[in-house]
Amino acid sequence: MYTEMFVTRLRTLLARELEEPTLRRPPGMSCPSAPAPSCEAVFDGCTPRAAYVASVLAAHVRLGAKAAPEALQALQRADVRLTPVALQALVAFGSPAAVPGVLDQLAVPECRARALASLASLGAVARPAATEPLLRLLATGKEGWERARAAEALGRVGDAAALEALRQAVYAPHSEVQAAAVAALGSYSFHAYAEELVPLLQRVVTTHASPVARSHARLALEGLSGQEVQPAESIDCADLSPRRAGGWTLHEGHTSVQLHWDKPKAPPRGSPCASVPGRDSASVLEVMGEACLVGWDDGEFGGTLEVHEAGRVTVLEEPQANPLVVVRMHGTLVVVDGLAHMFGGAGSLVRVDASEGRWRATPWVTLPGAPMAYALDEAGDLVVGTTNQRLDAVVCGRAGTFAPAHVVRVTEDGRLAPVEPDGRP
Repeated sequence: MYTEMFVTRLRTLLARELEEPTLRRPPGMSCPSAPAPSCEAVFDGCTPRAAYVASVLAAHVRLGAKAAPEALQALQRADVRLTPVALQALVAFGSPAAVPGVLDQLAVPECRARALASLASLGAVARPAATEPLLRLLATGKEGWERARAAEALGRVGDAAALEALRQAVYAPHSEVQAAAVAALGSYSFHAYAEELVPLLQRVVTTHASPVARSHARLALEGLSGQEVQPAESIDCADLSPRRAGGWTLHEGHTSVQLHWDKPKAPPRGSPCASVPGRDSASVLEVMGEACLVGWDDGEFGGTLEVHEAGRVTVLEEPQANPLVVVRMHGTLVVVDGLAHMFGGAGSLVRVDASEGRWRATPWVTLPGAPMAYALDEAGDLVVGTTNQRLDAVVCGRAGTFAPAHVVRVTEDGRLAPVEPDGRP
C-alpha cells in the first residue's frame, strides 16, 4: 500500500548516503581492515548504511527500478561491501548498467553461479554482450551445472545465434544440461522459431531419457499450441492424495501450495542457530561449524537462503528461493527447494559450500516437479519423489486430471536418472 511513498523516501536517503565522502557504517560498528571481496551480499560491521538501503530498494523490483541511477552511483563507489548489493539491485531492476559487472563475475569461478543467475534474470537486456561468453561456457564448462545454467541463461537472453548450440545440447552427455537446453528452446524468447523447434520438442516428449527434459518439452508444446499435452508417464489425480506424502505437509494458499518437512527443532543453547532472529519461522536451520544455514520459504512470494555467523550474514539466494530441507549427500550440504504452484510443481537442489572463507550457493540440479519425499540410498545418492501436479488438482482433486509423478536418483556429479519400481535406474 505504501511502497511508492517508501521508495521515494528511500531513494532520497540512498542519495544522501552516497553524497558522503566516506561511506557511513551502522552506529557502533567498525571495519578495522578491508574485508575480502565477495560476489554475495554480506552484511556485517564493514557494510555501509547505503547497502542496507539499496537492498530494500531492490526488493521492490518494479517501483524500486526508479532508483537505478542511485544504484549505479552506489556501484561506482567501488566499496567491497556495497558493490555486490548495488550490482544485484541493478540486476533486479533489469538495468543494462548491470551487464558489464555481471560479465566480470562470470569470469571468476567463485562468482559464476551468481553471475549465471543474474544473466538469466536480465534476459534480453544482456543481449548480445552475454551471448558469446555463455556459448563458450556451455561448450567448455567443467561441471554439468555450469553448462546447464549457461543454457538456461541463453534461453532468457534469446539470441538466435544460440539456437544451434542449444539444439545440440538437448542430447549432451549430462542430464542436467539436456533438460536446461530443452527449457531454453521452449522459452518465450524463441517462439518465433516454433515451426522448426516443434518437431524436436515432440521427439523429446516421447523418446528422451530425461524426465525433466520431457517435462520441459511438454510445457513448451503447451505454450506454443495452447492445448494441454498429456505426459507419457502420468497418474490420475482421483487416485492420488498428496496432502500427506512421505512426511511432507502441504500448506495451502489461494495461489500456491508449500511443501514443508517437519518444522526444524529448536536449536540448543550455545548453538550457532540459537541466536538467529526469527528462527521460529524458518524452514531450514542447519549448523555448519560456527555458522548456521537459515532458510525462509514464503511460497509464491519467494524466500531467502542465508548463512548467519557471529556479527555477519551472507545472503546466498533471494528473492525466489523456496528452501524446504537440508540433506548431506556425499559430504556435501544440499538444500531441497520446491513449490507446487498454479501451473505445476517446481523443484531444485542447491549446493552450499565455502571457499576461502566465503559462502556460496550453487544452483545444482533441476527436479521434474515439486519434491514430495527424499531418502539417501545405500550408495549415498539422493533419491527424490516429485510431482508436477497442478494446484487445482492438488486442492480440488479434480477427477480425470493427469499429472506426471517421478522418482529420480541424483548422483554425486549431479546426474539425474529415473528409478524403476524395483529400485533400478
